[in-house]
Amino acid sequence: MLNTLIDAAGAGRRSVAWLGRMMGYAAGWCFIGTAGLITFDVLARRFLGFSTQATTELSGYALAFGMAWGLSHTLSMRAHVRIDVIVNHFPDRIRYWLHLTSLAFLAVLIGYLFYGAWTLVEESMLFNATDISVIRTPLAIPQGLWAFGIGIFLLLILALLIECSLLIVAGRGAEAEFLLHSRTYQEEVAEALEAVGEPNAAEIAKSIQPEVKP
Repeated sequence: MLNTLIDAAGAGRRSVAWLGRMMGYAAGWCFIGTAGLITFDVLARRFLGFSTQATTELSGYALAFGMAWGLSHTLSMRAHVRIDVIVNHFPDRIRYWLHLTSLAFLAVLIGYLFYGAWTLVEESMLFNATDISVIRTPLAIPQGLWAFGIGIFLLLILALLIECSLLIVAGRGAEAEFLLHSRTYQEEVAEALEAVGEPNAAEIAKSIQPEVKP
């Protein structure tokens, strides 16, 4: 029964993680598009004598919702900054629960942030608020995209929390820790090698030993 629940929780977590990955790609392309728009606007002002007059507004929206849309994929990749120098020295059974506790605190923080974000969207919709700019963007649109990204991030945190709790209770804490702890230096090296097209990135990374200083 417990294994069935773990499988179901894992499937749910992977589904949300897949959505987060797609959102991360969308955020990345949005940043590229923003860079292109800014470049065009600078060149147009210098050589063509006109401006879009919306670069600041649109780039601000893109940075806001792009940051929120990238949070879920970053969590799935275990790329958020973690200060775990002390945690790594605890025994396994204690360390597993400490990882879980940190995730629970993150859920509380992001839940509070999502509540505030959604309240802001509701207020903008209620008053039909628009930006004070040339294109007068309805604020509910960029705010809604921002809140959606935070909401998916919260959903992924909760899915991870449920799955890892079940894994620890089932005596499979090492699997839970793999989903939660920071990436090892071998994983970081493998990612860098894969980025430059090295076909044997994983094997090379495993062969690298950390430098031990006296």
